[in-house]
Amino acid sequence: MTAAASFDAPESFFTVFTVFLSLCGCLWVASGAGDDDSAMFPSRSREEPAWRSGLVISGATLSAVTLMALIGLVALTGYDGMMLSLGVVMGLVLLALLFAEPLRRAGGYTVGDAIAHRFPERSVRLALGLATLCVCLPYVVLQLTAIGSLSAFVLGLTSSGAKTACILVIGCLVVSLAVSGGVRGTGHVQLVKVVVLLLVTAGAAFLVLDRFAWNPDRLLGAATAESGLGDAYLGPGVQYGSGPMAAANRLGQLITVALAVCCLPHVTMRVLGAPGGRAMGTAMRWAVGQLIAISALLLVIGLGAAAILGGPALSEADPTGSISLLLVTQVLSPGGILVSAVFSAVFLTALTTVADVTLAAAGSVARDLLPRRPRPGTESVPRQDRHARWAAAVVGAVTVGLSVPAAGWNLLVLSTLAMTLAASTLAPVLTYTFLWRGFTRQGLLWSVYGAGLLTIALLAVSPLLSGSPSAAFPDMDFQCIALVNPGLVTVPAGFALGWLGSTLDRRSDATAQYENLATAIVRDDPAR
Repeated sequence: MTAAASFDAPESFFTVFTVFLSLCGCLWVASGAGDDDSAMFPSRSREEPAWRSGLVISGATLSAVTLMALIGLVALTGYDGMMLSLGVVMGLVLLALLFAEPLRRAGGYTVGDAIAHRFPERSVRLALGLATLCVCLPYVVLQLTAIGSLSAFVLGLTSSGAKTACILVIGCLVVSLAVSGGVRGTGHVQLVKVVVLLLVTAGAAFLVLDRFAWNPDRLLGAATAESGLGDAYLGPGVQYGSGPMAAANRLGQLITVALAVCCLPHVTMRVLGAPGGRAMGTAMRWAVGQLIAISALLLVIGLGAAAILGGPALSEADPTGSISLLLVTQVLSPGGILVSAVFSAVFLTALTTVADVTLAAAGSVARDLLPRRPRPGTESVPRQDRHARWAAAVVGAVTVGLSVPAAGWNLLVLSTLAMTLAASTLAPVLTYTFLWRGFTRQGLLWSVYGAGLLTIALLAVSPLLSGSPSAAFPDMDFQCIALVNPGLVTVPAGFALGWLGSTLDRRSDATAQYENLATAIVRDDPAR
């Protein structure tokens, strides 16, 4: 039976949320750098237990937008939402199988550091630093805009000024916490976030299953019946429709999400700080296991939202489904404690994600983009730390400023841009660097710049930017293609450009060596 999809904050909401946030803020600052350590670049001499590193890595992969989007998509689209959840898990599995151990052996704090052992040139660091910033900036804007809008909704504020105020307050809060707590402090709060998220999602999933007599078939049947889609709910096509272009968009989304998750800068930052040796494998098993558990719980909650509230009511309350988690927990627990705990967990997830991505961007600015960087080991920890703190403050200020005009956009634009850039530029670079000896500097530069520019160009003429009511610029129409997820084109292009640039580079080197040899022979024997 469909319930009314409206949200009213319970009386205990603000008390629970304020106490929870205050405790996490104290932990954030207190667990930062010690007297002999750096907050932004913590010492590798204090390796954490493998299980703790694994939970922090899995926490980095699960952002607030991902959390809300997975539940909303499962509730509104069924099968298509389940495939997105599968893509996130696949991404972490790829990271565990292909990149985790090579990254940890390479060492450092950024992707540029990890690649520097093979490509120490300044041009490579500059390219990877720019790619990292181009991924991190829209990712942070996406998270800030989403949590600011959600906070305004929970507070009952509907005006654009109220949303702007929420974004500014939250942005200033998280930037200050990131600068004061650093990588170590944010890691401790990531661990708290994972535990809290597991508890609240497990509680919500428990109530959903209990409502349907612990019968998954009954839950799935009710979700299908109340979705308003009939049997189409259990098949592909709800999100993108049918036809070849719809199939291309679905495939592009799955490929992009899987490859982006395994090479997002804040995720690789956590992998670079994980323990080495056999402990790395243990940490990744913990990470994958925890993400699978969370994904299963979110799937149950999403199906419960469709079965209890109904797809039409959810769509009317929010066409994106982002508030489905709050709506269904309000019905499941009228007393309000669970709703307060759920919003606190989502809010903390947003804070840790924004802080992590801001720190990853700041680290890249300090270590990859700043000119005349001293050789590794020659710059003091306090100096590195100071540069990174200033970089974090600047990056945070820029992203907060960009989040205000982006509040009225379709957030799918920012999500697609960040994920596609990561999958198209960083994934080929990491794959070729660690798995192909023939990869060259020219191939790396072609892959980063070529795939990056192609991604921006395809997004600029896609339906996400113009030509539709839900586009970023609905009053304009410069749409040229119907491809919503350009990753199906740009990801293969990134790999192809890396291969082509490396192949031509090796051939030119071989030609130059042959010409030099021929010149030497003629010089030694003029008769030839």
